[in-house]
Amino acid sequence: AVVSTQSTGTETVIEIQESVRGKDVYIIFSCNKEFNNSILDLLMIVEAMKNASVGCVTVVFPSFPYARYDAATRYDRCPIARLVSDMIQSVDCNRMLTMDLHSPQVQGYFDIPVDNITAEPSLKQWIKELHLKDPVLITPTPQGTKRVANLAESLGLNFAIIHAPDTSNGTTENVTIVGDVKDRDCIIYDDIADYCTSLVTSAAILKERGARKICCMATHGLFTQEGIQRCVDSCIDKFAVTETIDQTENLATYSKLETVDVAMLFAEAIRRLHNNEPLLRLFTL
Repeated sequence: AVVSTQSTGTETVIEIQESVRGKDVYIIFSCNKEFNNSILDLLMIVEAMKNASVGCVTVVFPSFPYARYDAATRYDRCPIARLVSDMIQSVDCNRMLTMDLHSPQVQGYFDIPVDNITAEPSLKQWIKELHLKDPVLITPTPQGTKRVANLAESLGLNFAIIHAPDTSNGTTENVTIVGDVKDRDCIIYDDIADYCTSLVTSAAILKERGARKICCMATHGLFTQEGIQRCVDSCIDKFAVTETIDQTENLATYSKLETVDVAMLFAEAIRRLHNNEPLLRLFTL
């Protein structure tokens, strides 16, 4: 369906320009820096679809917003991920499709089906095309061990774990690396690249320990608060993120940045949902 958004002063009007009665509708909602403003547009679009007697509405979030904020870390802070889920369900959305949730437990905030597919099939292909010599996968935090271990096993590679009190402040002291990285090509793997302090610090640690080439990859490239500039100034040789978030401006800034296409994964997921086929293959490597 074609949706027209017209602004009348400070208000937005949503208009559906073709019939959606009884149809299955998939709304692809890309998150960007203006998410806090555009989320209302999404809610109005879903409400308009419901008023037009749509059969089923599935919201597709390539990158689910506020997925890291799944718990109240302080008494005066709310789990914003729950708030976003409540907003989506308040307009009677039927289903949600997303990729690589930072905290899988966010699915528990929903009373509707949530399908969380993985970008790893596309990232695996990117790794193979690098043609690295004796590569080893690296997790910058112990919390990412399961994710990296699964990918390493599927590729037949070794993996290593960087264990440090805190790499987010840029320190390389009191760091333990579980695994062998000396004279090897390293691939640091995380789900989100945001401030990039931990990734850049991890790359510096690996370089100190004798690593040769250092590549990074992440599913969601947020790159806020000068994150992309930290990567530009670092010893990272190549950085890949998927296209769940638009990287047009960052590609012009950071020559070593590459994007990995995940459109076919979402297309296949939507096809399977529409035909009531299992998504198990898209949840695993």
